[in-house]
Amino acid sequence: MQKVDYEDLSQRVYRALKEMILNGDLHPGERLAQDELARRLGVSRTPLLSAFTKLEREMLVQTVPRRGTYVRTFSRRELLDVFEIRLRLEPLGARGAAEHATADQLDELAALTQRYEEIVAAGVPERARHEDLAFHTLIMRMSGNVFLSTFVESSNIILIANVQGLIKPAEASLAEHRELLQAIRARDAESAEALMYRHLESSRAALEQGLARAEGG
Repeated sequence: MQKVDYEDLSQRVYRALKEMILNGDLHPGERLAQDELARRLGVSRTPLLSAFTKLEREMLVQTVPRRGTYVRTFSRRELLDVFEIRLRLEPLGARGAAEHATADQLDELAALTQRYEEIVAAGVPERARHEDLAFHTLIMRMSGNVFLSTFVESSNIILIANVQGLIKPAEASLAEHRELLQAIRARDAESAEALMYRHLESSRAALEQGLARAEGG
C-alpha cells in the first residue's frame, strides 16, 4: 500500500509541475529549486525528483550536471520541429477519434467547443490557449492511443510555454474546431484526418512567420 501511495504522490507532483510550466508559473530557462518547490508543494524531495525524471523524458525540463534542473528552452528550429511532429501525428489521432470516440467523449468535445466559443466572444486570449490545449488533448485521448495522447499533450505544453500569445487568431481556430467536431461526430475518419492536418498546417505557417518576426528575420 505504501508503494501505491508513493506512486500516487509522485504522479500528483508531476502533474502539478506540468501545470505550472503550462501556466507560466515556471518559465523556460528557470532553475527548479528543489527545496523551494518541495516546500511549495508540501512534499519531500523524493517524489519531486521522480517527477523531474518524468518531465525530462517528455523534454519539458533538462538536468545540467553540477548545475541543477531547469525548465527547458527551445530554439526556433526546435519549436518548428515539435510542430512538424504534431502535424504528422495529430491527424492520425483525429482519425482514431472519429472511429473510436464514445458518446460521452463526443459530448465533452462539444462542451469544449462551446467554451472556446464563449472565450473568443469574451476576448480572453490567455484562456483560449488553455481551451485549445484541452480540445486537442481530448481528441487524442478519444483516439484510444495512450502514447499518442501523452506525446501530443507534452508537445502542446512545450509550444504554449515557449511561444507568447496565440499562434493564429482565435476566431479562425474556432471555425476549424467546429468543423473537426462535426467530422468526428459524423464518424467521418477521412475528413477528420484531413481537417486536422489543414488546421495544424496553417498554424505551423503562422508560427514560423511569428518566430521569424520575433528574431528580426
